[in-house]
Amino acid sequence: MNTTKTKALGSQPKNTLGIYCHIPFCKKKCAYCDFTSLSAQSEERIGEYFDALEKEIRRHKEINGVLPAVDTIYLGGGTPSSIAPGYIEKTLSLIKEVFVIEDTAEITIEINPGTLTEEKASRYKKAGINRISMGLQAWQDFLLQILGRIHSQSDFIKSMEILKNVGFSNISVDVMVGLPGQKRSDVMATLIALMSFAPTHLSCYSLILEPGTPMANWVAAGQLNLPDEDEEREMHWAVDAFLKEQGYDHYEISSYCKPGYQSRHNIKYWELVPYLGFGLGAHGYFNSRRYGNTNALSQYIDVIKAGESPATLEAEMTPREMMSEWMFLGLRKLCGIRDSDFFARFGQSYWNRYGEVIKPLIADGLLNWDGSFLKLTPKGQDFGNQVFMAFL
Repeated sequence: MNTTKTKALGSQPKNTLGIYCHIPFCKKKCAYCDFTSLSAQSEERIGEYFDALEKEIRRHKEINGVLPAVDTIYLGGGTPSSIAPGYIEKTLSLIKEVFVIEDTAEITIEINPGTLTEEKASRYKKAGINRISMGLQAWQDFLLQILGRIHSQSDFIKSMEILKNVGFSNISVDVMVGLPGQKRSDVMATLIALMSFAPTHLSCYSLILEPGTPMANWVAAGQLNLPDEDEEREMHWAVDAFLKEQGYDHYEISSYCKPGYQSRHNIKYWELVPYLGFGLGAHGYFNSRRYGNTNALSQYIDVIKAGESPATLEAEMTPREMMSEWMFLGLRKLCGIRDSDFFARFGQSYWNRYGEVIKPLIADGLLNWDGSFLKLTPKGQDFGNQVFMAFL
């Protein structure tokens, strides 16, 4: 297991590449989920998907030739752990064949409780996976039922025991706040229970109601009631205080980790570092252009069979757009962003480009400038969207 500490945020090497592979299959779609995910797919259809995924990956290499070494791989979903482990092994073997993979690469797979067996975990580890992202969301079974999760508290406990027995030590756990019927005491009970498993990383998200999802419809119909905004912020700050007491660093708005265990892959998103996205609905950022794949399964398979790309390319980002994204994405990091890094990237100070944006945000108590770093204040965390929008 690689436990080497990552470099300080703000100094992510720019000559490396990340890879994201989307595994869209799951046993059942959760009530709040708006991601590209599919349930009840036949084994034949799953096989067709992975054949197409292989062609997409090989085609990218044929077109682009020699690429930087890959130092992060992320298998997300969907629920990658819901399918036969052979598909995961084959995908990772393919990536290692097509790309140069650094020896210390961070390789993550998303897992949901209730879909993991000891055989799967063992095969993941042998395939080179060294980081797990586990979707708990809440400790209480009644909240899991509201969310439409397929697992129970006991399933989570069993999954964590399997991972520990197999030898995984770098484990991230997802927790959600602001759920219907959830109280601050429920959130704290979740965190207290998690401490006995010693996760190295926690992602603590607020529920976002996406239009058209069952949960959004239930709330709109008055069948479910959400905590109010003040209650949700109390949950956030209770999480923040507790995890800091337990030795976790709050390094990004929704992310906490033990020292040295930041998500190296996610840092790429916040620092405009190139990454490739493969699979249904996957997104990437490469050669200063963002792109996104179709999220229609039949179209994805048919287009690739025809030898074409499933991606829609955005226009190459202008320097102005890159500076804007660098600011509002970088400010998600709690350490903030260095003016010297901005200068190294764009040849000017962010005070020259954004001084008239930054000064009012500092005056309003949303940003702080310490002479080197510009960062969100606690108030700025509460009104993060207001800060980010100012740089658009």
